[in-house]
Amino acid sequence: MANTLTFKTVYDPGGGSALTEIGVTDKLYWQKAGAFAYGATGAIPVNEYNGGFHIIDASNNELCTTAHAVNLARGTADGKVSINGGEEVDVSTVTTAQCLNLVASCSPNAEVTAFTFFAYGATEADAPAGLTVLGFKQGGSAFADIGGSAKALDLGTSASAATHDRYVGLSVKPTSNGAKTCTMKASVTVV
Repeated sequence: MANTLTFKTVYDPGGGSALTEIGVTDKLYWQKAGAFAYGATGAIPVNEYNGGFHIIDASNNELCTTAHAVNLARGTADGKVSINGGEEVDVSTVTTAQCLNLVASCSPNAEVTAFTFFAYGATEADAPAGLTVLGFKQGGSAFADIGGSAKALDLGTSASAATHDRYVGLSVKPTSNGAKTCTMKASVTVV
């Protein structure tokens, strides 16, 4: 008996588009619009939001070669989002299938008393250097800065169950030149 936390998204790893677990050594990779391009050729210009979203392996090879994860880019206001480069819509219209899925699995069944998600840099308290990471909980109304543990996105509580799904949308914007990295952390307390 154990509790686990997994991270999933819808993409095609080769057998058809499906909700797929992101591997322990896999990475989320945001880039400018266009075909997959790792590194400088795919770099998002400073102060612009992501135009593409990919899942890559530890060697920076694209895993979503047929159907990519849905790209959610912050629009002209915190309450607006562009989905895969389309016209801006309200954040509240984003579906669970368009989000990243955090799944807390509990054995035996357990209640969730706290569930949070954030991005960090050098330490959990630090926002990523040179990078703004915005997030929202599916069903929410606006993006919020989730850089550093103090700005963690509250994903709520839930009654006792075997699984607890939470859905988040993310968008990134570099604020300076150069390669940018951060770590995403989900924290869940079950009883």
